[in-house]
Amino acid sequence: MEQESQAARAAGRVADALKKTSEENRYLRTVLAPFAGLLMEQARWKAELPATEAGEAVAPDATRFGNGIPVTDRQSLICLGDLWKEAAERLVPPFAEGFAEVAEGLRRLQYAILKGGFDPDSYWSRVLKNRDAAVPDEARAIGLEADVLQFALIQLAKPVVERRAESLQPLIKNLTWKKGYCPICGSLPELSLLKGKEGHRWLRCAFCAGEWRFHRTTCPNCESQKPDDIELCYVEGREHERVELCHNCMTYVVSVDVRILADQIVPEVARLGLLHLDAIAQRREFRPMNPTGWTKSAPAGAAVDEASGRASAASGGTMLH
Repeated sequence: MEQESQAARAAGRVADALKKTSEENRYLRTVLAPFAGLLMEQARWKAELPATEAGEAVAPDATRFGNGIPVTDRQSLICLGDLWKEAAERLVPPFAEGFAEVAEGLRRLQYAILKGGFDPDSYWSRVLKNRDAAVPDEARAIGLEADVLQFALIQLAKPVVERRAESLQPLIKNLTWKKGYCPICGSLPELSLLKGKEGHRWLRCAFCAGEWRFHRTTCPNCESQKPDDIELCYVEGREHERVELCHNCMTYVVSVDVRILADQIVPEVARLGLLHLDAIAQRREFRPMNPTGWTKSAPAGAAVDEASGRASAASGGTMLH
């Protein structure tokens, strides 16, 4: 009963955050709506998963960790075994409902996973070892574009991946990490957060949702610390939401200063609520540090015209304070 209550509260937090974000950013309503059912069911399932999902984990060697070797890798986190079937059963229905244009392909993916015609673990083993690897025949038969298939599988695995990553966080609590990529899985961030009285900068991993502190005036991607390399852009009236541009490597990460917010953010929803900043950055030919399905959903046309029309750029090279 308690587990069901926790799952309901988790889904409720997502629903409340989506409603609030839609009310505050009316030009994002059509972008947010398709993700609602999926995000709520992901939150519900994640809350139901046992804390021991990661299995027996051992603390990393402090020296190796200090030299930038993450605790684990993406393949270890995303290989779900039999849990793929539960993921397909629970998450494909709301996913397909929100994205009618790929619904048929998503249902074929669900059927293939449930009937054993497609092995996601084998797929990820091939893709993560070689990004340019050919898509397997059984994957092509599903009928989804390669990037859509990959995004779909990431979304199906997300509750388990995040639960596993959470269980590994205590292992590194007292260790030092100075890299711009995730200490858990080695992926680059999708979100930068300013937290606490001191305004410490925390990065959130695009793959496992792990969070770690990082220097505020350093680019996570290329580690440039030159003042002239960093530029901040924001929409007038919402200065706490920013996109951090690095002119050295031409990448960006979106950011939220949570210190001024009355309510605690739901990171998954907060990330979607910043898609107009992705569009603004991409129009200026900057690339996301970690391209995801979110960044490819960046609103176009009138929606982003309204947002970018009110966008203001901090003076060239202005750094976070």
